[in-house]
Amino acid sequence: MLDQIPVELISNFLSIGILLFLGYKYLIYKKNIDLTKELKAKTDARKITQEDIEYIRKNEREFQEKLISAETSSKFSTPIFILIGGIIFISVDFSEALIHLNVLVVAIILMQVDKLHKKNLHSFFKELRKMNVKDK
Repeated sequence: MLDQIPVELISNFLSIGILLFLGYKYLIYKKNIDLTKELKAKTDARKITQEDIEYIRKNEREFQEKLISAETSSKFSTPIFILIGGIIFISVDFSEALIHLNVLVVAIILMQVDKLHKKNLHSFFKELRKMNVKDK
């Protein structure tokens, strides 16, 4: 059964799956950005509640932890991806290696975009917290 499925097809489906997951992560990021804009508007209008401030603090801590985790996994995974790419280049023909490298490149892009999203959200919540602490 697996002998009948071309390897290129499996590689392409994996890449498409990772891209769909990247789109899903973007929608979550967009939702969080909209929330930070709403909280910033409340802060500018001085209508922010103590509950909102606690939510900002909680999310700042949460995204700081997520950012540290994403940076650590990125630093660990990138050399592994490079090693896998090198092994692929050594073991198969160049044209077939390029097909498989597609999955590695998309996975690296996913990791970097995820890290960037977490870094941005952490900085937004940190800025909101500083704005609200200064007002008090």
